[in-house]
Amino acid sequence: MIDLFSLGKRIREFRLKKGITQIDLARGLCTPSMISQIESDRAKPSHKILVAIAERLSVSIEHLLSDVNLDFEFRSKLKMAVGFVRAKEFRTAIPFLQELIDSSHPRMKSSEIHLELATCHLELGDVEEAITLLNGLYEWANRKQGHEMLVTTLMRLGSAYQKKGESALALFHSKRAFEELEKVDEHDPILRSKVLTLLGSVYEQMGKLEEAATFYEGALGEGQGKIEERGQSYLKLAETYHKAQCFEKAEEYAERASMLLDELKNVEQEQALKYRLVKLKSKKGDWRKSVDALLQIAEHYQDSSEKEKIGAIFADIAMICSKHGKYEDAWAYAERARLSLSDLHPAMGIVHRVLAKVYRERRDNEKVEKHLHNAIKIFQQHGKVAEFEEVNNQLCEHLIDRGMHKEAFELLAKFQSFMKQKLEQKGIVL
Repeated sequence: MIDLFSLGKRIREFRLKKGITQIDLARGLCTPSMISQIESDRAKPSHKILVAIAERLSVSIEHLLSDVNLDFEFRSKLKMAVGFVRAKEFRTAIPFLQELIDSSHPRMKSSEIHLELATCHLELGDVEEAITLLNGLYEWANRKQGHEMLVTTLMRLGSAYQKKGESALALFHSKRAFEELEKVDEHDPILRSKVLTLLGSVYEQMGKLEEAATFYEGALGEGQGKIEERGQSYLKLAETYHKAQCFEKAEEYAERASMLLDELKNVEQEQALKYRLVKLKSKKGDWRKSVDALLQIAEHYQDSSEKEKIGAIFADIAMICSKHGKYEDAWAYAERARLSLSDLHPAMGIVHRVLAKVYRERRDNEKVEKHLHNAIKIFQQHGKVAEFEEVNNQLCEHLIDRGMHKEAFELLAKFQSFMKQKLEQKGIVL
């Protein structure tokens, strides 16, 4: 029979095997006193410290935690798993969450673990797996009348279908989440803000900008606390109003977002907000300054492994250049973007639109049509309905200009059939 240990005893066992002292193990991580408390089970390490301890002991976290007595340690393991989720280390979190579910511990809230696991799969792009878990959670929450879990599950289902590009189902589940929230007098303002933001995002994806702006403003009215969340909401509103050609409102919210940049302490969050703000401001004023600002942001990512962020920035620069008639520059930046992006990355839709515009200037009709078809394919796959419709209309106009009326009509009919199918999917009529 395998002996079961506490986590502290397990760490002490590996430390002694490695032949190092508590001082050696603690160096650069925490105090020796903290290591002593951890080993005597008087303190629990955070997930960050646990990862560092495992690395220093030359063992994997899974091996470190194997044979640990769940009766004493399941709470600690659960906290660590949730910590990994909050730290966006989703792949690391999944084995712990699955182990907790498989253990069927009597004091464990299985629904919460399933929700965390569904979140991990959703963030990693395993949408079908997430939907399967969420549908099971929905049935449980509906049966048990767990109001907050029901709202959260419906919201996650909305996000999942949005990622699949199924806007009709995304809207259906998001509306259900909102309706459930409205059934109680006292609601969680943070949860309500998240639901309203999701509704705004779905409506924006569908090209319904007036509805999107209404829900984004409603989310702000719930009093979002974190600077980055407010900054994101201001930018979403600015972008939405700009698309709707309400330029005064767009400028107002862009200015609010700009003011928040100075308050951010997290460099990554600051760069992300600055990126979106520069993109918005590029649509008016001195576009060359916007290009220079975007190049500076790209420089920030040069030493990182996030090549696709650089590619997306180059795609935006290419679009700005093409809009101002700088077609050779647009072509050059589009080609630089292609080097950093996978073929079906959402930003490749922008790249193909730019290249179509460049080749239209060069009167190369074959390449114009090829790139517009590629853009349509990418926007359709990622559920970007507004962009899909816009590019589809561009291709129709191009075909009509060439006298290809039959092909243009077939393309338009195909788009309308696609939209009808989305709206009627699974019998849901909106």
